[in-house]
Amino acid sequence: MAKNSSIPRFRIGLNVLVQSAIFVLLFAMANYLGFNHYKRWDFSRDQNYTLSAQTKRVLANLKKPVHLVVYFSGGSPIAGDAVNLLHEYAYASKKMVDVEVVDPFLAMSRAREVATLYKLRENDNVIIIDYEGRHKFVSASDMAEFEPSLNLLDKPRLKVFKGESALTSALIEITEPGSNQIYSISGHGETALDADPSLSGLKDYIERQNIKLDSLKLTDVELVPPDAKAIFIVAPKYDFSEMDVAALRAYWGKREKPGRIFAFLEPGTPTPNLCAFLSELGIVVNDDRVLCTRPIRLATGIFRGVLKEITGDFVPGSSITKRLANVTALFKGGVTQSLTLDTARGKEVGVKLQPLIQASKGFWGETRYTETAVYFDPKEDHIDPVVAASVEKDAPSDDRLRVDSSRLITVGSSAFLSNDNITEADLDFVLNGLNWLLDREEIIGIAPKPAHNLSLSLTESQLNLMALLVMVAIPGCAGVLGIVVWLKRRR
Repeated sequence: MAKNSSIPRFRIGLNVLVQSAIFVLLFAMANYLGFNHYKRWDFSRDQNYTLSAQTKRVLANLKKPVHLVVYFSGGSPIAGDAVNLLHEYAYASKKMVDVEVVDPFLAMSRAREVATLYKLRENDNVIIIDYEGRHKFVSASDMAEFEPSLNLLDKPRLKVFKGESALTSALIEITEPGSNQIYSISGHGETALDADPSLSGLKDYIERQNIKLDSLKLTDVELVPPDAKAIFIVAPKYDFSEMDVAALRAYWGKREKPGRIFAFLEPGTPTPNLCAFLSELGIVVNDDRVLCTRPIRLATGIFRGVLKEITGDFVPGSSITKRLANVTALFKGGVTQSLTLDTARGKEVGVKLQPLIQASKGFWGETRYTETAVYFDPKEDHIDPVVAASVEKDAPSDDRLRVDSSRLITVGSSAFLSNDNITEADLDFVLNGLNWLLDREEIIGIAPKPAHNLSLSLTESQLNLMALLVMVAIPGCAGVLGIVVWLKRRR
């Protein structure tokens, strides 16, 4: 009888053991799947932690692991945002990026090691990017812009968070072998991209793309230096000489390392030699001004005013503009002239012409812009004017193929580049165009994210109601519930 009773006990024990093993196995599987195959959603109001397509491409192209060290010794107001952003980098990189947060007050020994290794000062607030023994610092000031408070006792308010832009640019710089040398042409009254304070904002963003900027006088050289990955021509006030144009032509037509040119024109400045060079490539610079008329209501009546600061639409079909769909370009601070794409000439010289920005509906290229009264004349003026275009020689028919080709971008304005005028969309366009010139279509400039303060305005009656709910209604409900429970237990 005892022998028979041992069998059910054995079966029960075995059943319990098997059930426990299955439970442990299921628990381990659920933890493994949850840890390695999870999905993240960004429910923040401004999508602050959603990485841009550029950053995701940069992370996907990492060949070797990157170590990120957060070292914030002071009470930086962006410390939390920076750490959360870096965790998004780690998640998107598929384990190619690891993040270490070093708190000098909680991990003093590790903080001393990091400070000694990277030669940090006591009050540094930086993120260190370590890649194959090389390192680069991204300071807290690089990741944010603040504006002073109206109250002198209050701390400055966060205006723009630029963490993703600064971090991705630093990643590009440290993971890309060498630097890209770009020259800003001078000697014709151009705005010096590398030295003019009014373009310092654009210069900073360009240099963060692992680009070195220097000035170049064509009169000082016979040919454009061979290390030039691209050249900028910004707002020339005087025309190029025939020798200068010959240097541009030789640079553009090189068989090895074909030339790349980014030209921003200055309307109102006659540059026939430079325009003739562009015309050879199929871009005709029109002697006009892009404008439109708008009704203006005054005390004496309604009049039609002339609007010369144009808005434009990014034209699809180019890698420069494909991520700027439904975004409006704004050329502030000056006038703009239109460009005509000569497709017949383009076929003749074997180049691909592509419009990039077209003036918004209602704008036209006015040829009689010096006259007081302007109106659209279909016989003389240019309807639906193009204000930015690209040229590519020896372009492959399949965009997925990479070949060395000569490339050029021309924009019919330059005033919008200044610190006071450039918009986020304009900045994205310039950086996208520059990366296209450098064969870096996978790298697209990231515009900073403005910080929005959320305020809740309540009337006096609403405040009184809230106080009544918090101080009377909620405690009262808890008290009534307690009394009910007490009475039931008494019974």
